[in-house]
Amino acid sequence: MNEATDTANLAGTSAPYRPAAGPLALGAVCLGFFMVLMDSSALNVALPRIRSDFAGGLAQLEWTVNAYTIAMAACLLGGGTLADLLGARRLFRVSLLLFVLSSAACALSPDVGALIAARAVQGVSAGGLLPASLALMAHMYAEPARRARAFTVWGGVSSLALVLGPVLGGALTAAVGWRSIFLINVPIGLAVVVVCGRAVAASPARRVPFDVSGQLAAIALVGCGIGALVEGGTRGWAAPVTIALLAGTAVAGVALVAVERAVAHPMLPPTLLTRPGFLAGLGVGALFQFGAYGSQYAISAFLQKSWGLDALGAGLAFIPFASFWTFASFVLARAVTRTGPRLLLIAGSALAALGALALLPVGTGRDWWVFGLGSCLLGLGAGLMGPSLPTVVLRALPVHQSGLASGALNALRQVGGAVGLALFGPLLDRSSDAGGLRVCLSLVACGFLVIVLVVRRTMPARS
Repeated sequence: MNEATDTANLAGTSAPYRPAAGPLALGAVCLGFFMVLMDSSALNVALPRIRSDFAGGLAQLEWTVNAYTIAMAACLLGGGTLADLLGARRLFRVSLLLFVLSSAACALSPDVGALIAARAVQGVSAGGLLPASLALMAHMYAEPARRARAFTVWGGVSSLALVLGPVLGGALTAAVGWRSIFLINVPIGLAVVVVCGRAVAASPARRVPFDVSGQLAAIALVGCGIGALVEGGTRGWAAPVTIALLAGTAVAGVALVAVERAVAHPMLPPTLLTRPGFLAGLGVGALFQFGAYGSQYAISAFLQKSWGLDALGAGLAFIPFASFWTFASFVLARAVTRTGPRLLLIAGSALAALGALALLPVGTGRDWWVFGLGSCLLGLGAGLMGPSLPTVVLRALPVHQSGLASGALNALRQVGGAVGLALFGPLLDRSSDAGGLRVCLSLVACGFLVIVLVVRRTMPARS
């Protein structure tokens, strides 16, 4: 299969479609989104070095992360729809090329403003790549059991990216510098583009108009909402900028609802919001990212600020967390193909909450055994949950809407992570001891416990 097949699909002809489900195809798709997810988690441990190099404040530091997160979250819904409209493989390759170029721009940034702009472009490309990868998986594996196993691999690799990011980011920052975190994306990304063109079959496309007005409203809603959280935490909630962003959030929210009800082909059909399983999956995804990604950021900042560790030391401190997360994702979470996601989500969120609570006694005295116990429990619980999330959302929609389902899930996950960063940043910056970290971990534990309640009430006991 080649790009001519994509063109034939767009033209409405009956070009044959044969799923390519070989290990090389699966590896190429997984490696592509592995880069996207690892990039954001790897940057967490490098933020103090970036702040030192550019002499920036807390708000600028947060925007180097949030520019990426906001752009990605705002474009994920549109990216999911484009994956269904244009063909997932085409969107995947184009997005990956843009991600490579923007990564090079990040590495070459002369100041913090240029870095924030390049990170925003990175986020736009990730907003197309993530839903395209999961849509490709749905098309590559037609048989339900094989598809469930493939989703488990997809979720495991995404979890691996989140947990290996701090370790690799710390090592690269200490050995070469923070710019190497971005430079490493260039050769890997180009290789994936080539392999994807050869090993991954083109996916079918649907001729449906793209909801431009809905996409613009979504960008405004996510951008203003997360921006209000960031500015409110640093400038204060009564600051004019914060008030303006809050007002923009309200206006954009009303506009998005009105647009999606009015257009013939909405980006997010309002009827989908009446499906309890779909809504529950989105909510669980947002809370999961709030807890998993937010705790990573909080712990990394605390280790470097209060324990005096450098980027490499902070990265290495995540090894127990990463090891248990990886083990749970690739070994224990395989049970999702037999039991369904309910049990794994309940058990995982309970363990993650217990891990966050176990970390509360950590102080400024380098209590390594307390830190290790809490990190292992937190990683084990999050690792059980991660691979189950795509299954929850994708089974709620038909396969031709797999791009939309993936885009919605990843959009809410990124929003959850951005909210965690916006809330935790000021808490940690204003605390000279472990008090700020304890507040953050308490919020993380509450988020995971809410997941237990949501899953028990909305998901059936048997799949």
